[in-house]
Amino acid sequence: MNGINYCHLGDLGHILDDDLINRIGEVDILFIPVGGVTTINADQAKRIISVIKPRIVVPMHYRISGLGLVLDNLENFLKDIPEELIYMVGNEIDFVPEDMVDEMEYWVFSM
Repeated sequence: MNGINYCHLGDLGHILDDDLINRIGEVDILFIPVGGVTTINADQAKRIISVIKPRIVVPMHYRISGLGLVLDNLENFLKDIPEELIYMVGNEIDFVPEDMVDEMEYWVFSM
């Protein structure tokens, strides 16, 4: 879309195989579940991220206040990621291909 390649992994519950990763191709922005239980967990998500190598990672499907589902919290995913690579971006964000970063960043949307 507008020169930016998005990949939304939805409720992914398994590690992606090489064939599927090759078919996905280059990814600029990756939306990936990290909460475990019904989806992949933080460690599995990090393995997928290390292979896909997106420019921006958006974690999703994790425990938030008031949620009745039993999921891991976001901190479990972010704990080993350098703080300077994590950006709290609010509820929505507008950007154009020229705004894309060279080093991987992690964008966390507010609830």
